[in-house]
Amino acid sequence: MGVLRRRSVMSAVVALGLVVPPATAALATVDHTQPVTKRERLNQLQSHQTTTPAPGPKGSAGHLRGLAVQRGSGKVVLSVKVRKGTQAGTSLTDVARSAKAQGGAQRRVLRQLDTVSVEVPATVAPGFAATLRGRADVTRVDVVGRKTFSFVPNDPDFSATTPYLEAVTAPAAWDVQRGDAAVRIAVVDSGVDVAHPDLAGRVTDTYNAVDGSTDVTDAVGHGTFVAGVAAATADNGIGIAGASAGASLMAVKVADPAGDVFADKEAAGIIWAADHGADVINLSLGSASPDQVESDAIAYAVGKGVLVVAAAGNSGSTTPSYPAAYPKVVAVAATDATGHRADFSQFGPWVTVAAPGIGLTSTTPTAGSAFFTPEYATGDGTSFSTPLVAAEAALLWSQRRAASADEVRAAIVASAHGYAGLGLGAGQVDFRLAFDALRPDTVPALTAPSSGAAVSGPVTLTAASAAAKVRFLVDGTAVGAPVAVSNGIASATWSTWGRPNGAHSVSAVDCSVKDLCSSASTQVAVTLSNAAPVITSPKPSQTVSGSATFTATAPGGAVAFVIDGVQRGLDTSAPFSLTYPVSALSDGTHSVKAVSCSTAGACAGPSSAAVSFKNQSLHPRIVSVSPVVFSPNADGRSDSTKVTYSLPDTETVVYVVRNSAGTAVRGPSGLGTFPAGTRSFVWNGLLNGGARATSGTYRIELVTSRAISGATLKGSAVSYARVDQAAPTISSITGSGSTFYPYPDSYRDTFTPVFTLNESAGVTLTVRNGSGAVVRTVTGSRTAARTSLTWNGRNTAGALVGAGTYYWTLTAQDGAGNRRTSARYSVLVSSKRLVTKTATVTKNGNPFTWAGGSDSSCSGASTSVSDFYPTGVWLGNVCSAGLELAGATYRFTAPAAVSYSSLKIEAYGFSMTPSHLGAGFTRWGTVDYTFTSPEIVTGTSAGWRTIGSVSPAALVNASRLVEATVYVPNYYYENDYDIGKVRLTVTYKVLA
Repeated sequence: MGVLRRRSVMSAVVALGLVVPPATAALATVDHTQPVTKRERLNQLQSHQTTTPAPGPKGSAGHLRGLAVQRGSGKVVLSVKVRKGTQAGTSLTDVARSAKAQGGAQRRVLRQLDTVSVEVPATVAPGFAATLRGRADVTRVDVVGRKTFSFVPNDPDFSATTPYLEAVTAPAAWDVQRGDAAVRIAVVDSGVDVAHPDLAGRVTDTYNAVDGSTDVTDAVGHGTFVAGVAAATADNGIGIAGASAGASLMAVKVADPAGDVFADKEAAGIIWAADHGADVINLSLGSASPDQVESDAIAYAVGKGVLVVAAAGNSGSTTPSYPAAYPKVVAVAATDATGHRADFSQFGPWVTVAAPGIGLTSTTPTAGSAFFTPEYATGDGTSFSTPLVAAEAALLWSQRRAASADEVRAAIVASAHGYAGLGLGAGQVDFRLAFDALRPDTVPALTAPSSGAAVSGPVTLTAASAAAKVRFLVDGTAVGAPVAVSNGIASATWSTWGRPNGAHSVSAVDCSVKDLCSSASTQVAVTLSNAAPVITSPKPSQTVSGSATFTATAPGGAVAFVIDGVQRGLDTSAPFSLTYPVSALSDGTHSVKAVSCSTAGACAGPSSAAVSFKNQSLHPRIVSVSPVVFSPNADGRSDSTKVTYSLPDTETVVYVVRNSAGTAVRGPSGLGTFPAGTRSFVWNGLLNGGARATSGTYRIELVTSRAISGATLKGSAVSYARVDQAAPTISSITGSGSTFYPYPDSYRDTFTPVFTLNESAGVTLTVRNGSGAVVRTVTGSRTAARTSLTWNGRNTAGALVGAGTYYWTLTAQDGAGNRRTSARYSVLVSSKRLVTKTATVTKNGNPFTWAGGSDSSCSGASTSVSDFYPTGVWLGNVCSAGLELAGATYRFTAPAAVSYSSLKIEAYGFSMTPSHLGAGFTRWGTVDYTFTSPEIVTGTSAGWRTIGSVSPAALVNASRLVEATVYVPNYYYENDYDIGKVRLTVTYKVLA
């Protein structure tokens, strides 16, 4: 089959655009064979003029139609949402009546959303919207966006068609399910060729949301391509096989004759599809801006149980695209099916999954279309990745008709894999694995424990199941993760420690290989009877002093010790004990009990009887430990920590330092006997034996004693310090060898090395000259992260340094005083600054990139009748209706520059009668244009005419190309302009 390869991404303004075709194709758009005069050519156009726009020449049509539509967009479309209630219908009618009074018109009533869209002149739109917002029956007013199918020509070196069906394991999935005709995919797009041999009989419903009819003729070709990817008939000896070859299609046309899709029409199509039984809605369209009426329509469809799948976009950026980025929408990015993200695909955390988007072959309108060769073509883009995922959803529903949209989405996401770290969500979809991931609709048989059983300790749970996995639950809470079924049996252990004795329910549910579980369960009731712990120390009424060790026995799990109703500690392994500084308690009688807990710390199990004990202690107190984090490495920075304590009376003081295991590593060391007051001691980080403490947390215990009336009372106080012997790391440093220009002209005025810290630290950037003398230090506190410091090219006195090479290091110091310095790097300081220049590029009127008319019946271009033949081109326009124009597109190469300030376009030529002349510059990577304004009036004498200047933002691409279309609109009965030359004046900035 003959194929034409295109890359497609539908964005969210919904207009169709086409990237420039080869120059050889462009020449075919111009009549240069008929030896007629300009007047004869105008007469020909007038005699051929029709009321319905005819397609322009191949190549120029989509470009000029999009240009014409945007140029003539003097209207603003507003969506108006009214309050729900019995008067909603009256309010909608009244809003439409108000729009008519403002010179506008009603476009679309969306009663399901309590919304009406109205079109009003741009000049009155702000005031009209403000008036509506002030009405009590209006809840919000929004501007309706325009959506785009963004077509990008394929790079010539792309490899041959990728086996995308194999990449998503579609053939393996077809062994399980090839698709059920009861499942319907709604292709909300530019229409569908329902008579295409590979789609005939597959389309069950049609709807034209633009005019309300059932005519879904696809003049663009995009929707037919999408439909074929999703569901072209398989095994019929014709063409290709769609990914869900047995599913049905609903063709919903939302693009107008110009190829534009406005959000209110898109919303109408979404609502119609949802109301007429769509299971999946495919939206291979998008834009960078959310739109309220679109968002409401998608929420409406989701609320009806529809799965909405949308293209992530083709800008190659992380910018979210809408509708893909709305909640609940499956946002589909594109891969090359061999481990890489497609270079054009958008990506980021808002993307859900990805599918192959390069080299997809699909159906196209048999009668031809604006952007594809007839019958079949090959294309690239997230527009075509999206129907693969829509087809996957259709296959899942074909396999499990009762599944919900959330369950189908979960299976798609859970089974996607690969492409990690590329911003492609869960990865590339896998049809066959998705079947296994889909939640089961079966119920396991719970075989143990039996209903009514009395259980204790570790309880074995078993279930018989035909599913991949089983999840066990107690009282509705999962017992760990789902467990695999082996030989028809699943088994798990329920550790009952820490749960209250009494009645409990045990249940089991079937799960898929990806842990998606059914809600249907089998359940039994059991009685839990675990023995309570027993306190073994202290004995009843025993006197404790200073620090006391509490012990208990228990049959398993963990034990929490509760003193005076407050949990003071948890021991997770036998023998169970807690050493506690009872000096922190008041003197007198207290109680302790032990509670059965799980090892995770859940303590709702049975508790022991309370045991009372008497406390008679001294009450020293540790006031502070400073610094809490220190580094005993003898570098003079935070080498020790100071412990300050307070004594309420005369006591003998000893301190002990213990490691995390409770072992004494320093001391006991006597400090002496002191009267009441505040004192301190220093721990230098040395251990018994003289070794330095390694990194970790240490417990500092203060133990005191005093003899009173023949008895010795004890006291205890506890605090903690952390030893940090590790210096911070500075990694992934960038900026070495770079150049910056500190002259204050806003162009690379500063130098900012970027680096990664592994912990919070104070960081110093030290800059030295070639002699090693420090010229500047820059300091700052930074957290553990990818971070930076900035030098403005000035020395410590604030003066700009001279041009030359400087050397810099980074030094990081953490809170413990540990310090690390990076290797030495270089940076070049330049004395250059930005200088403004102007350059002019001149071209003859012919050659052009393309030329013609947006409606070939009344507008066009000719080289043969130009007075400047063979180097000129004449534009003629006699269209009496619509937004038509005749134009010629030129590409200029701008000079290399740091930045561009302005672009001015001029044309040398003349008109037969005074006419209007304008220019539109292509915004690269989009289907939008920047127009010179206002359009100028031409004369009948030859001369240079300045059409206008524009800001160059987005108008100069990476290859320094500027594309401008000089056009003649249809303001009057006849308009023309004979172009002998065009020139572009570029104002730009360079370093000098």
